[in-house]
Amino acid sequence: MDETRKWREMFERTTGTRPPETGHASAPPAATQPNPLGGFDDGFQPPATPPPKPEGDAFSGPRLMSPAEIADEAALALADDGSEYRPWILQRGVRPALMLHLRRHDPKSGLWIGWELSYPHLVAVEYTGDRLLSLDFGARQFMLEGTGLDELARQLQTGNVLMVQEYDPSVWPAPPGGARVSAIRRLTTNNER
Repeated sequence: MDETRKWREMFERTTGTRPPETGHASAPPAATQPNPLGGFDDGFQPPATPPPKPEGDAFSGPRLMSPAEIADEAALALADDGSEYRPWILQRGVRPALMLHLRRHDPKSGLWIGWELSYPHLVAVEYTGDRLLSLDFGARQFMLEGTGLDELARQLQTGNVLMVQEYDPSVWPAPPGGARVSAIRRLTTNNER
């Protein structure tokens, strides 16, 4: 048996394809023949034309917001100092918020004091009824007091809360009728001031 023929038959048995004959013009190139057992290029070859990108219809899901749109929405929420008190402001888009802003008004200075915290660092949310809520961000812990905070705990679970603000009668003279955050306190350890 001829050595070339022996190797050719062995190749045909393992791959199921016949290698192209040298010197024959009718043989298709090896790259166009499918390899039924797989090879290093299977699945790695990009399609000739990329599939069209969906525009956010009912079948493809919601359109994601760009970072600029997210920043604009957070800025709008922070700039919204309306005459009506809202204990927390929710994200209007479908994408969860990336940062949680806690703020309180200092009546002595007349300035807003706040903390901007990353949602991925939120380790735990603990609550006692609807009046006490604890937020643990690892190195920082916050205690919120008020009424109706059980709804805030549910909204924090989904990451929809952009901002939580403490009620101050000097800013909002009309007392809120529903939920209210009466105090936001940062808990400190003995090593911190």
